Amino acid sequence: MPPTRVQRTTASNHRTTAGSQRGAVRGRRGRMSAQRGAVTAEVAIALPVLLTLLFLGIWLIGVVTANIRCIDAARDVARAVARGESPETAEEIGRRTAPANATITISRTDSDIHVTVTATPHRSAPLLAALPASPIAAESTVQSEPATEGTTP
Repeated sequence: MPPTRVQRTTASNHRTTAGSQRGAVRGRRGRMSAQRGAVTAEVAIALPVLLTLLFLGIWLIGVVTANIRCIDAARDVARAVARGESPETAEEIGRRTAPANATITISRTDSDIHVTVTATPHRSAPLLAALPASPIAAESTVQSEPATEGTTP
């Protein structure tokens, strides 16, 4: 018995549906491989940015730490001179706290003792060597105690 028109349409629709399903599977696979490439590209861009931010953060922590050490050293030296310690002894006290390459300057005007500690943070990592070398300075001014006003550094 020959197929009826309705059956032919159904068979034709079945073939079309099966073909479009195969095309949909191929389309999904193509999109998945394209997404895989997009993820690779995103990581290739994001990874250097994240590493740069990490190195900048480490550098900034080093600068802040050196600044705090300079502030502490200036305060310690000024207090030591105000107590009557010799400038050499006070400078030794400051060297314990100050960064390794710091310079300590002590000056006195009347009863005021002014101490300046200046340092440049070292950059041991090669990538950090490209960053600017900004000197850090801390100052401290203290009035000397009445018994030590006659001594000069």
